[in-house]
Amino acid sequence: MKALIFNGSLDEEAFRTSRRIAQYYADQFINSNIEVRQVHLSDFQIPIFQAKLMDNVPADVMTFTDAFREADVMIWLTPLYHGSLTGVMKNAIDWLEITAKDHPAYLTNKIVGFTCWSAGNQAMQGIQALDNIAKALRAWSLPYSIPISNSDLYEDNDISEVYKKKMSMLTDLLIESQTR
Repeated sequence: MKALIFNGSLDEEAFRTSRRIAQYYADQFINSNIEVRQVHLSDFQIPIFQAKLMDNVPADVMTFTDAFREADVMIWLTPLYHGSLTGVMKNAIDWLEITAKDHPAYLTNKIVGFTCWSAGNQAMQGIQALDNIAKALRAWSLPYSIPISNSDLYEDNDISEVYKKKMSMLTDLLIESQTR
């Protein structure tokens, strides 16, 4: 089984929330002997999606989409931006259009879990947007997701035990989905 952690933030530093959450998830998969790949959008140069570029797909886009092709399960994570996912994340996802002619197409039969965080209690809006996109790409959405309120995410400069427990449950559910 292969797991993908897709980080929709442009954060580059390891101490940033998106990187810390992604690493926590990666560690959970690694501890279960699951091969895991982290895709951080800050590590790619993905241009604005244009259908006319489909005949000459940039190398970073191919590397990005291949990570989705290879994964069995995924976790998509993003901060809430104006009631939704980040624009750069949506643009990158739009490039999955190059998988339309794959057999199976898009993200068919991939299982995706979601995490979104916000300053208030609106993180579920981001999760709903991610869920809609994943389903449009023929993925299966895990019925359990993690909306995070920034105000209680950290304890003593570490992810709080409450969220660690929830995040561990998300990875456990994804792993179980592949072992049945």
